Amino acid sequence: MVEDKAVGRRIKIDGMAYAPTNEQGVVFLFGRLAVRLGFDIEQIQTRFPDRLARRDGKRYRIEFEYYASDYEGHPSRGADIIICWDNDWKVAPKKYRHLEIIALRDFVEAPFHVFAVSAAKERWVYLDGKEIEWGVPRYAQVGDLVIMYRRFPASEIKDLWKIAGPFYEDKEWGFGAGMEIITRLKNPITFNALKKDVTTRNLGVVRKRFQGKTDITDDWGHLYTKIVHLNPEAKAGLRDYHID
Repeated sequence: MVEDKAVGRRIKIDGMAYAPTNEQGVVFLFGRLAVRLGFDIEQIQTRFPDRLARRDGKRYRIEFEYYASDYEGHPSRGADIIICWDNDWKVAPKKYRHLEIIALRDFVEAPFHVFAVSAAKERWVYLDGKEIEWGVPRYAQVGDLVIMYRRFPASEIKDLWKIAGPFYEDKEWGFGAGMEIITRLKNPITFNALKKDVTTRNLGVVRKRFQGKTDITDDWGHLYTKIVHLNPEAKAGLRDYHID
């Protein structure tokens, strides 16, 4: 089931039902995980860095962020560890590469989500490469799957992408993320085929003709079955998003 977007996706840890949606949520979640991660907290403060803690007898200066990339703008020295919800840096900027990054989502079994995102014809040219930057919902995370729907005149699904980061805010296009191509379908899934198929024609995203950016996690099983039926070679690329 798709979670309440106001509280984040469900996670598995005692004392916290949903994933953080901000830095304060990361701080709380770290409090639940500190012992498992081997930390003993020594000091909490409001100035940089946020916290001092020991691990294996060594003292560390910790700074909390929601995304790892939110650390940009902080001093390159002064902290030892970034603790975040999601590490959206494929490669950290050179001046920050000495910092250890701990992404808490790796310890709480946060499930992937699937989004359907539309592309107008004038933007198709950007889809030919292996990497793009594109608008995604604000609660998207690294590793989530994006189905790109090419609007009229094609009206078809041809591209499937993985969110790789980093996340960004653009004045014209809004919130977005870097993405990497997973597979291009030899046999695109047309809107007409989805509309005629009894297993997909009543899906919300089909009824709305793939407008905007839509969370289709609950409906992914139906689309996955259709995609791999028409494109068996795509199954390998989608192994991390396999539906039984």
